[in-house]
Order: sequence, then C-alpha cells, then structure tokens
Amino acid sequence: MTNRRERRQQLRLTALPEQVAENGTSWSQQLRRRVYLAALAFGIPVLLMVWVLQLGHPSPDQYILYAHPPLLIMCIWAAGWVLRGRPLRVAEQVVFTFNVVAVLAQSLMTVLTPGASVLDLSSSTYWMLVALSILAFLIFDTRRGALLTAVSYLLCVAFPWAALVSRGEGSLSANTSLLRVQLTCGAILMLLSGLAWYRAQFLQERSERLTLYHLAHTDPLTGLPNRRALYPAVETLLVATSQGMAGSVILLDLDHFKRINDTYGHNVGDDVLMYTAALLRSALRDSDTVGRWGGEEFLVTLPDTDRVGATRVAERVRCLMQNTLQPPAGQVTASLGVATCEPGDDLRVLTARADAAMYEAKQKGRNRVVVAQRSALAEPGTLSPPTLTLWGEEVG
Repeated sequence: MTNRRERRQQLRLTALPEQVAENGTSWSQQLRRRVYLAALAFGIPVLLMVWVLQLGHPSPDQYILYAHPPLLIMCIWAAGWVLRGRPLRVAEQVVFTFNVVAVLAQSLMTVLTPGASVLDLSSSTYWMLVALSILAFLIFDTRRGALLTAVSYLLCVAFPWAALVSRGEGSLSANTSLLRVQLTCGAILMLLSGLAWYRAQFLQERSERLTLYHLAHTDPLTGLPNRRALYPAVETLLVATSQGMAGSVILLDLDHFKRINDTYGHNVGDDVLMYTAALLRSALRDSDTVGRWGGEEFLVTLPDTDRVGATRVAERVRCLMQNTLQPPAGQVTASLGVATCEPGDDLRVLTARADAAMYEAKQKGRNRVVVAQRSALAEPGTLSPPTLTLWGEEVG
C-alpha cells in the first residue's frame, strides 16, 4: 500500500508538459537525434566515396586508407544506435572519442611522413578540429567543451611544428602559410567558445524566466493554471465570440469540501484537489483549458463549444466525479455552472453568470449542472438575471 507522499507524487501533474514529448523524451533530445541522424546520413556516403576514390589512386593517402574504414563502422553503429532510441549520451561519447583519435592521428601523420609537405598533411586537420569543437560544445558543458577544444588544438599545433623542428625547418618565416592556417583555426575556435558561452548564458536566463513565469501562473498544489493564467484563456473566448465563434465556460465547485477537511484533515483535502485536477484533465480536450479558480473551485474554458456542447461536457465531468471514489474521502461530487459567451460580454460578466449558475446548483441540492441562459433583452455589457436549466440529480 502506497503512503501519502507516493500517492501525491502519482497525482501531481507535470510542471512543464510542453517540454516533454508523448514518449517521455524531451523535445531537445528529439531534435538532437534528428540533427545527428542528418549529419550521419551526409557523412557516411562522403567517407565511403573518399575512401573508394583513394583505393584507385596511384599514391593513396595513408590516413584515408586506414582511418576511414573504422570511422565508417563507427558512423553506421551510431546511426543504428540513435535510430533504436538508445541513450544518446553513449553514442555522443563514442563518436567524440573516435573523432578525437582521428584528428590526433591525422596530425601525427605530419611527424611520421618524412619529406611530405606539413601544410598539405595538416590543413584538413584543422577543419576537422572545428567540427570536433562543435561536437564538444553539443555534448559537454561549456567549460569542459572549451577545455577539450583547447587541448586538442594545442596538440594539433604542436605536432606539425615538432615535425618541422625535427627536420631543421622550424623557421616561422619559412612556414607562414602553416602559421596562418593555425591562427585562423584558433580564432574560429575562440569564436565558437564565445558563442557556446553565450548560448549557455542565454539558455540559463531563458530557463529562469520560464521557471518564474511557471511559478507565477501555476497553482503549486494541483499543477494546473492558476486564476491569473486563466484570464487570458477567457479573453481568448471573448475575442472569438466577437468574431462569430462559439465559446463557453464551466465553473465547478466541490461539494462539502469543508466537511472533507474537517473529517479527514487538510492533507486528504489536498489529495482530493490534486485527484480532481487529474480527473478534469483526463475528461477534456487538448484545446480546452482547466485551472484552479480558487479554493475548491475550478474553471474550464471550452473554445468552439456552444451551450449544448458545454452542457454535455459538464454532465460528463459530473458523472466522472460522482462515479470515481477517492479514498479515504470516498465519493466526492461537484456542482457545475455553465455559461456561454454572448456578444458584449467581458470577463467579469461571463464568469459572474457561471458563478450564479454554480451557486444555483448548490442551492438545488448539489451534484448537478446548471446552465445560465442570458435574456435576449439584456443590454450588451450588463449582467442580466440568468435563466437556469437544471441537470443531474441530488445526492442524499
């Protein structure tokens, strides 16, 4: 039997549901998978084509001849790994490690190939180093990515100069082209590091802003939008009504909630509110908005829904509440007031009609739906006494 803390954890709604896909994977993870697959789809044919071309060359590049097959195998493995939905971190680390070894191996060729042009052997290394730096900043945090980039760059700079010094050709004036390539690569890597730092700061600030917005517009107990967040949803209905579209709201109040708190304690009362929030979310469309209006009251906005459709939704919610036991409180019912948007309504008028209908449901015995129908003679922008239609049944 689960304790109260475990039960609350099961009932609590996701804080930021828009950041998580249906399969539980974050959108950023899915985007990275697509980017990696696109890169692999481009890189695998290129590696294969370059390797095949070198096979027919009279004096093939030894690095391409022997390094490209392992890189091809690694790329094919990584593509399969990502396509199967396996942990992305493993593939990232394997690919990064292979690329580090490949860059250093290509740079070492300048030392191990006597008599060859150092610039010709090492120039492509620095372009690979730029790609490796981008990968490092994608995989690791900014500080670690910058450190790995700096170490790789220093090694790739040191190996060619070591080869030149060993040949007695280490003069700067005689190797200005190599120096220019290395300095250009260093400048590009510094720019990448700066962009990565800026990106990290931007994402951190954005995350903090989203957190503050979420806290300001979310009820901390149920995870639903709070009253402040519901105002724009109601205003959207009113704007749509002015354009000839239908819209309705439902105001729901739990019956005898004070009795639940007095009998079972406020912890159970909190559980009832969280469970009710989960039930409401399950009973509504994705386009509908449900939030905590205050206390034990919940407001539902129903875009593109007329009076008949809103009444059906309210009755479905009422039956779901009535037929779902919430231990230890047992059966928890609700009184619901339905109000449909009319031309000239504002937020106060619309919610007041729903509130009046909801209190009429309370007075008529609770556990019922009351629909407020506005008089045809009412002036726009004024609150007329609602005509009430009763639905549901009284619980004894």
